[in-house]
Amino acid sequence: MPFTLVSQPAVYARWFPQPRSSAMLVRAAARYDATRCDTMRHYIDRMSVSPASLEVETTTEDAPVHDALLATVQTLPRAERLVLAVSGGSDSMVLLHAMARWMPERVSTVATFDHATGQYARDAASLVAAEARKLRVPVIRERAITPGRSELEWREARWAFLHRVAGAYKARVATAHSADDQLETIVQRLLRGTGVRGLAALLAPGPVVRPWLRLTRAQLDAYRVAHNVAFLPDPANVDRRHQRVRVRHDLLPALALVDPHFGRDMHALAERAAQWRKDAVQLVETLPWREQRSGVWQLDRRAVSRWNEAQLGVVWPTMMAKVGVRLTAEGTRALVRFTIGDSEAGELRLHDGSTVVRRGHVLEVRSPSVAKQEQAARVAPARECRVGETFEWPGWRFQPLDCAASSGGPDGPDYAGFPVGGTLGVRRWEDGDRIRTSGAPAGRRISRYLAEGGVPRLDRRGWPVVTLDDEVVWVPGVCRGLAAPHRSGRSDLIWYRSEREFD
Repeated sequence: MPFTLVSQPAVYARWFPQPRSSAMLVRAAARYDATRCDTMRHYIDRMSVSPASLEVETTTEDAPVHDALLATVQTLPRAERLVLAVSGGSDSMVLLHAMARWMPERVSTVATFDHATGQYARDAASLVAAEARKLRVPVIRERAITPGRSELEWREARWAFLHRVAGAYKARVATAHSADDQLETIVQRLLRGTGVRGLAALLAPGPVVRPWLRLTRAQLDAYRVAHNVAFLPDPANVDRRHQRVRVRHDLLPALALVDPHFGRDMHALAERAAQWRKDAVQLVETLPWREQRSGVWQLDRRAVSRWNEAQLGVVWPTMMAKVGVRLTAEGTRALVRFTIGDSEAGELRLHDGSTVVRRGHVLEVRSPSVAKQEQAARVAPARECRVGETFEWPGWRFQPLDCAASSGGPDGPDYAGFPVGGTLGVRRWEDGDRIRTSGAPAGRRISRYLAEGGVPRLDRRGWPVVTLDDEVVWVPGVCRGLAAPHRSGRSDLIWYRSEREFD
């Protein structure tokens, strides 16, 4: 069957059918309420406090906000702390106010980012800093060195800042995305032709905490008005040059006129897609997918040899997401074709710079950082050092061992010994390079040793060789020559170990 990424809402509705009767909805609601009560009792027991101590005096406007925060805390370990991402807009200022009011002990700091795009960005960051100090909450403020030119660049700069702050505090980022943001994200992804994974939108499993995801903007606005929470409206929210603004103010109101239940149905669809993603993750956990070394993962191709294109189209995005690679629709199709191809060897470069290598029954995924090191190795100049010194090559480290020996020493191609006082060189191997080994004392082409040693073609281009007095004496991880470890008249040796390393 031809491989396609389905993007029609009618098809999703068929995959995730709606409840068929109001009675089913009532029973589902009853199960939800029972589960919620059990979860609350478990939380109270775990915190070793009485239910009365959790009671707060709340108004009608307070209750949804307070309940949402409490439900969020129930999912977090007791020691978990949050970095509040606050922009100065209405929803995020409500997050700051509510957390400071009810759960200040959970807040590590407030983080606000000035995109350097003008007066509004400065004023918003200043408002956040002032309100955080008024509420006695720590705040970190940062300004972009250069302003971004698009929504994508703004988002990337902002999230880089938030992840940096969260890492410093060993905390999780909490954002103020609401149910309205979730609906807009779902529709935007449908417009792009997303697959089932993308339909989960902000419900997708991840490290970010989103307390307001079940609340509407109207509920958050009611709290803000009731407590006179200061905020600055973002002029970008009415700028129809941005797709999200057009979706919010034009498309969604039109869809609601045609189908008043459109928003409810899309939220239900996202819930099912999120569960589908969790099921896909559980399936991937059963596969022989392992990290071989930092930045490199391997899959035994035989484990998926009987799977069709549609099944592989489900599994590959999930596996790649686990290693930090987000596949596009075209990338998924290309990877599926690459997986079922007949060739025993090959390589596929993906849009983010990561690479997939096929050799025999092994499929190997390499992160962009590994790919950068491989490219650096292909153009790196030769280097020299004295025997006994540590030396490096892109993606490699050569470390002298603690002891010297006159004979013997560690066995295997990852080790080599060199005479004290000698000069070592390391460079990329070249066509025509030969090495004298015990099996070929007259010399043999290094290219043959690399091929027989199972070194993928992608690796061979920048594979290092070590020279002693301008003679190749070691191909790390592959073979070592007659001059390493022993040469007549030079009995004192310093042994080295080669190590692959990745950033």
